[in-house]
Amino acid sequence: MDWLGAIAKAVVNVVVAVGTMISTAVAGPAHPTTSDPATTNVAPIVAAISSSAIPGELVVRYRAGVKADAADTLEKAHGAAKKTEIAALRVRVLRVSNGVEDKVMRELAADPSVEFVERDFAVAATMTPNDYWWPNQWSQVKTRTNLAWDLTQGSASVVIASLDTGVDLTQPDLQGKLVGGYNTLSGSSEATDDNGHGTWAAGVAGAASNNSIGVASYCWRCSLMPVKVLGADGTGTMSNVAAGITWATDHGARVISMSLSGPIGTSALQSAVQYAHSRGVILVAAAGNSGNSTQGYPAAYSEVLGVAGTDPNDALYSWSSYGSWVKLAAPGCSYTTGRAGWYGSFCGTSAATPVVAGIAGLALSYSPNASNTAVEAALEASALKISAAVAYGRVDAYATLLALGASATPAPAPTPTPTANPAPTPAPTAAPTATPAPGPTTLSTTFSGAVTNKNSSRSFTLISGAGVASGTLTFTKAAPLTVAVYSPTGSVLVSQTGGSPLSMSLLLPAGTSQFVVSGTAQSSFSLTITYPAP
Repeated sequence: MDWLGAIAKAVVNVVVAVGTMISTAVAGPAHPTTSDPATTNVAPIVAAISSSAIPGELVVRYRAGVKADAADTLEKAHGAAKKTEIAALRVRVLRVSNGVEDKVMRELAADPSVEFVERDFAVAATMTPNDYWWPNQWSQVKTRTNLAWDLTQGSASVVIASLDTGVDLTQPDLQGKLVGGYNTLSGSSEATDDNGHGTWAAGVAGAASNNSIGVASYCWRCSLMPVKVLGADGTGTMSNVAAGITWATDHGARVISMSLSGPIGTSALQSAVQYAHSRGVILVAAAGNSGNSTQGYPAAYSEVLGVAGTDPNDALYSWSSYGSWVKLAAPGCSYTTGRAGWYGSFCGTSAATPVVAGIAGLALSYSPNASNTAVEAALEASALKISAAVAYGRVDAYATLLALGASATPAPAPTPTPTANPAPTPAPTAAPTATPAPGPTTLSTTFSGAVTNKNSSRSFTLISGAGVASGTLTFTKAAPLTVAVYSPTGSVLVSQTGGSPLSMSLLLPAGTSQFVVSGTAQSSFSLTITYPAP
């Protein structure tokens, strides 16, 4: 009956979410009804996400069998001329007068001989960090964070609080990254790491990067706030975690990362979570490492982004907790910082949690006026659907930033009001959920068609309201197909390739979007879209 006594006292031990150190210490360098539900034969006008379009240039591909003289005649009729050609791809680069690019694109796209026409865009080398251990770091590549870095590497004004065992203040890759912290165990500002786990977790989220030493973190330029809520043995209490959440919230944290988990929630912890979330904070917590679907806290609270751990093949690690209460998955192993200048591989949902926290930091750096609920919606809607049993999927940093750059973002979700005087009853054993406000009407439609060797893409239009949409593409052949979705302005909302069934989730802006299904082999397909009513 000891556990009943523990609940009655509302004092629950909380432990770190198994931060297994895989490698040995490193002594090396510090380092969507539609307006036209039928298939259209109009060639897609393909757009790219970048605004760096090359003035006076278009790229066009004609359908197989179109002769060069016919292409020349068509182009001349619309004020275009061939600049160069990529013969193997049947692609021609055209010159047009500046300012008429969109007009000529529409005219060419309406011709049945044209397979596609698009703008040409500038390209530059992607941001590649020079940190010593970067060649070993698969986590950031899997989550496309290396592409996100071309948009932002973070901002010092975005503070990520790491609630853990503290941080080694002397770690070379954390120098200049730390802001004042707090120790809930002693009530002081002394937040030195006497276990090691906190330094590992902090380094994943925000170690100094591209500095030729150590590792590359997720949010290079974000600030880190060490909040010690766990002792030297890696354990603590829910009341300490609650105190750490409120302290970090009151002292400027925009993201709170918690690589810890307990089997039972408390009223105090839930109130702290609601307190922080109602003040715009993004809360991220480890799902735990039980290897089953048992809920862990604070990850199971509706205001928290619970995180499971996945491997390089996007499969759930055997030790990771899972279930519909877990919102996201992230790579469960990352190279990171350690005490006394140590660097190595850190695994567990403890390691997956700061991945999501770091991406949230990048999102807030890229879109500083975004609300916490907008960032959370972007993370969830842009996550890659995987077989693992989590609510949304594995995080994608680049897709998250693109979602935040769309012309419309979802309205903030309702935040429960914290209870000022919780009733003196045992803490609930299941995560409480807020009753959602009535949302927009959701519609569903299905497009059907086929891609062939002569017509490798099919285009559909859909009129929707703003909000989260999902889709499933099923098809007959083993060869993969691609679904690309373009906004009313022509920007790419998502592009996803895979086998059947292929699932996707995205944020749709209000208006007419375009869905393009393409492939390299003949295949019949059906694309079902669920979307907000216009």
